[in-house]
Amino acid sequence: MSVLKAVRAKCLDCCGDMPSEVRECTIVSCALHPFRMGKNPFRKKRVLTDEQRKTLANRLAQARSQ
Repeated sequence: MSVLKAVRAKCLDCCGDMPSEVRECTIVSCALHPFRMGKNPFRKKRVLTDEQRKTLANRLAQARSQ
């Protein structure tokens, strides 16, 4: 189980296994609060140039053909 999945499971346990309650959680002092939706809000989105996209697409195509 990944760390984010474990955090999500803990939040569900804390909120009585109700996803809507996890979303509406008001306990902002909890260390897990920013991660409660199973995502890392501090991770920056990766920005790729067209050249990088083509290179990665070629790599993926080669890996799939093996």
